[in-house]
Amino acid sequence: MKTPLLMATSLLAALVWTAAIIVDNDPFQPAASLLIGVGLVAMATVATVGMIVVAGRWARLLGFGAIGVTVVLALVRAVDIIWVLGIAATALSSAALLSPAVDSSIRKLASASGPPPRAIIPPLLLLATPALLGLVGDDSTVWALLVVGLSAPCVALLYSRVFPGGLIGIRLLWPVLTLTLSPVLGFPTGLVAALLAIAVGVTAWGSSVKASYHPPREVGTTFPVPPELAPAEVLDAAEIDDTGKPR
Repeated sequence: MKTPLLMATSLLAALVWTAAIIVDNDPFQPAASLLIGVGLVAMATVATVGMIVVAGRWARLLGFGAIGVTVVLALVRAVDIIWVLGIAATALSSAALLSPAVDSSIRKLASASGPPPRAIIPPLLLLATPALLGLVGDDSTVWALLVVGLSAPCVALLYSRVFPGGLIGIRLLWPVLTLTLSPVLGFPTGLVAALLAIAVGVTAWGSSVKASYHPPREVGTTFPVPPELAPAEVLDAAEIDDTGKPR
């Protein structure tokens, strides 16, 4: 099996287990099941793209995170034919991400041109938020659960794609919103939400996070090149001679 296909097995496992909770969401409530499915697919998709495109270490870790969610689902969901398919997909994905082919394709050191590790932590936490809240949440406060859970990957998208409001979203808007709604979510959902909000807020205030969102720009300078030093093809294109006069 080619390496990109091995990397995509985490997405396969996510899709199988998402289908499993659609067919039978017991013991989860509908809103919690929705968040688990959204979070699981988002994590696996970003992990797959990150491994294939940039060979990022963070992408592989995110893939293992998605597999961890499927393991939890396997432990709590009833056994049936789709459960068996999910177990097989999880086992295949685990073996693929641990395989020498994938291991040799992943960067061993951080990319010199890529964002620093601290700048990656907030969006990864936000991607995992829907699944984590879905695993511990219930439908007692559906609106609050959905607002916190579904807004998290949206804020991660705004930041990672450098859309307007992305930086303030991960630094202030989402953490404050989540901390405000955490008492409404009850225990233990509110506690998990509050811890995620604090983790995102604290890590997002690093200078490297701002630099990744607004890279420093330097004003370029130009230096005149004497005509006698310019290549002949440049002089021909400009229709001047080696003294700088028109031909």
